[in-house]
Amino acid sequence: MNSAKTTASHYGTGHIKRLRKRFNEGKVSKEELVELLLSYVIKGKDVKPQARALFRKAGGSYREIFRAVKTADIMGIGSEAKTFFAAIESFTAQHARDGYIGKKYSIKGQSDVIDYHKILCAGEKREQVHAVFLNAKNRVIESKKMCEGTVTQSALYPREIIAEAIAIGGVSIVIIHNHPSGDVKPSESDIKITRKLLFSMKEMELCLLDHIIVGSAGYFSFYEEGLICLLYTSPSPRDRTRSRMPSSA
Repeated sequence: MNSAKTTASHYGTGHIKRLRKRFNEGKVSKEELVELLLSYVIKGKDVKPQARALFRKAGGSYREIFRAVKTADIMGIGSEAKTFFAAIESFTAQHARDGYIGKKYSIKGQSDVIDYHKILCAGEKREQVHAVFLNAKNRVIESKKMCEGTVTQSALYPREIIAEAIAIGGVSIVIIHNHPSGDVKPSESDIKITRKLLFSMKEMELCLLDHIIVGSAGYFSFYEEGLICLLYTSPSPRDRTRSRMPSSA
């Protein structure tokens, strides 16, 4: 029996050494990379079965791997493995965040902001609304989660975003929220809240640069699709109310 255990352990160790060598040569598959990562917390064993199970649970998507590890009920995937992958997820998110915090923001080149929030919201089952605040020099001051809602909608209040912007000296804002369904097409509610944000911020001399929706299908930018300009030039709810009021003449 001891001999069998030694043989299994030897196979696992030798296999991982060969896997690391192939990784350094750029010759590993996506599933094998998961296996390699697991080898750092499940030492001296063959972790191919656990890697295969995780990869399948994640649907072959790296973005879903972290959620899969958190929720997995797979023999051998214990607290150490879960902590290890949580640390990698946090590092990845912070790495993406450092790509734009403190840097000049370009509305035509906002891939760093989009990538960060796609990582941040990956696998989330509820809508989350984040705000990116910029100063007068168009540099990013802060990125903050403003609220979290249900599976289909979140409770976003313009006054909270405006108050935060004033408190930290922000003059321009980008709103980002996720669609847990993966479909990034804006809902009627998304369009209405964007209009409300535009005019609420305008009254406080703040500027809404963009509203971005992220999901597994990609992203949707109100600015890139021309909706920010369209909503800006359409009458505000207050103006429409005034136009319906009877003349005093």
